[in-house]
This record gives sequence, C-alpha cells and structure tokens, in this order.
Amino acid sequence: MKTQVITAVSGEAVDVAAREGAKALREGKLVGFATETVYGIAVNAADAKALDRLRELKERPAKPFSVHVGRPQDVYRYVANPPELARRLIAKGMPGPLTLLLPTGGQLSDPAFARDGDLYGRLVVDDVIGIRCPAAPVAMAMLSAVDAPIVAPSANLAGKPSPRTAQEVLESLDGRIDLLIDSGPTRFGRDSTIVDFTGPSWRIVRQGVLDERMIQKMLSRLYVFVCTGNTCRSPIASGLARMMLARQLGVSQKDLGAKGVEVVSAGLYAVEGSPASPEAVDAAGVLGSDISAHRSHKLTSDLIHSADMVFCMTQFHVEQVLEVAPDVASKVVRLDDDADIPDPIGGDADEYRQVARQIQAALQRRLDKGLP
Repeated sequence: MKTQVITAVSGEAVDVAAREGAKALREGKLVGFATETVYGIAVNAADAKALDRLRELKERPAKPFSVHVGRPQDVYRYVANPPELARRLIAKGMPGPLTLLLPTGGQLSDPAFARDGDLYGRLVVDDVIGIRCPAAPVAMAMLSAVDAPIVAPSANLAGKPSPRTAQEVLESLDGRIDLLIDSGPTRFGRDSTIVDFTGPSWRIVRQGVLDERMIQKMLSRLYVFVCTGNTCRSPIASGLARMMLARQLGVSQKDLGAKGVEVVSAGLYAVEGSPASPEAVDAAGVLGSDISAHRSHKLTSDLIHSADMVFCMTQFHVEQVLEVAPDVASKVVRLDDDADIPDPIGGDADEYRQVARQIQAALQRRLDKGLP
C-alpha cells in the first residue's frame, strides 16, 4: 500500500495535517513529518508494535530513538530536574535545532509515563534520554496534540542521507510508512546539534545546525538594562553591574564572558551610536566604573527574548518592554523594587551621582539575593 501524502505548507492546511498526524500516531501508525532540520518518522513509543516497526525500518533493534515534544515545557515530563545549564538551553534554544541528552535519575517524571513499566526501557539507555523540540508548525502542533511519548529518528534508511524534502522521503520509504506530511523543503537541511549534559560538563556529540560558539552563547547568562535613551541610567547600571559581577566572581571584567556572563544595555527610544552623557560617565566613574566607551543601542524584541533578565529603570519601561514582548513577563522587572529610578537628564552632577548610588544599591540587593 502506498504512503498517504498530505500537503501542508501554511494556514489551515497546517492545522488539518497536524490533526491527521496526531490521529495516526494514536492509532500506532508511522508518520513522516518535517522539522526545521530534516524530515523525521514519528511513532507512538507507548505502542510496542508500532515501535517495533520503526526499529525494523531503521535497523536499530535496541538503541532508543530521541523523544520529540511539541513544547519546551514538555521536556520536564521526562526529566524533572535537568542540570542547570540544560535548563538554560531548554529556555533559550527550544523550540530549535537541538537534541539534548539528559540524565533521568532512574525514572520518568510524569507519573503517567512512570506507570508503564516497559516504557522506560523503550526511551532510555543507561539512564540517559534524548529529547528534541522541533521548531516547525506542523511538528509542534502534531506533537502537542498527542498525550503519549513520541519518538522520531530521521526519515531515511540506515546509511542514507537525512532527507530535507518529502520527495526524498518517498523515494526510499513509499509504502513503508503510513502517512507523510509534506511541508515543503526543511529550513536548514542539516541535522540537529546533539548536546550531552550527562557528564561533569556539557559537550557536543554531533554538530548540526548550531556550532559550539552558538551553544556557548545560549548557555551564557545575559542581563539587559533598559532606560529611555540609553545614554544615562542604563549605561550606568550595566557598567556597575559588570564591575560588581566581576568582583563577585573573582575575575576581571574582560573575563566575564569566559564565566558565561554578558551584560548589555539598551534604550526604548535610543539613537544608535550615541555616547553616554558626560555627567553619566562622571557619576559611574565616581563609583569605580568606566563607561566612557559606551555607545547607545535601541532595544529589540530579539534582545529581550535572548535575555535571562531585563532590568528596567521605571515601571513605565517595564510596561513598554512587555508591549514589545508580552510573553516574557516573568523576566522583565524594575531594577529597584521599591521605586522608579528617575531620569537625571538636564540635572547637575549631584543628581547624576544620586541616581548612580540608587542604581548601585538596587544592584547590590539583587546580587545579595542571587541573580538568575
């Protein structure tokens, strides 16, 4: 019997295809689908017969396939307490072209999964599970609609290249899988990057779309300080934060990056490339921070989403940031919990220095509590 093919590139067709794919998975069928990297074959791992079919097709009788989830938070249905750096990569890199190898601690965290005594062995080897959250509309919708563990290797025969089009899948698997959702060519056409978090430090097992430099950047902590024009308050705050964090970590400011810490500032209405005001440079300098090389940047949605925390000078700034990125409310806060930090522009040197001292005190309170 030939493989049924559904075309779903955009719009309502994506929703229809995701529903059909989810239905097929519940029925124990093999479903070809596109991720942002390559095409894969999805199967319900709770269905032993369906999983056996996939093992035979892929010529992998024992080694588990990676679990695919529709939402980043679904990772925690399998691993309750991933390592700290893995949690950071889940937050920053998923959905995306990543597969994470995580320690399970000997059990699956979702009680519904843990009750199936055979399921653990189908998904885990040596207490390590591979988990992927693809960034492709059909994949995310389909996987989210199935309340069962779905595994998905690439849609190719053993030894053959991973396919990036539905036609390539059909050339080798027509009649051997039940359903193929054709979403057009995949975005990257390369495999996901596999990152192992089971040892004392992380390591790349397979470099795919993301290289080591990109992974390292995502694993770094990024703190963003926001004001209006990025020439007074936020440059003072970022300068003082770099100084204080370096002191806390026992490194020089230029070595913060090696410790996985990055501090930047931006303005809601900044003009690109403006220097910090002379009064701001003086006020920061009095407290030991040199911000004379600062140049202003406008706040962007990408920067907000990349940040671990966004510290705003006033409640107005918080509200404006959340208008740009309403989905990140948990990490956008006022730097000083007790009061707005006023704009000293137009004031004298004493006003700037008073603002700098308020910023320094607010930062110290944050550091004493422990920054995320």
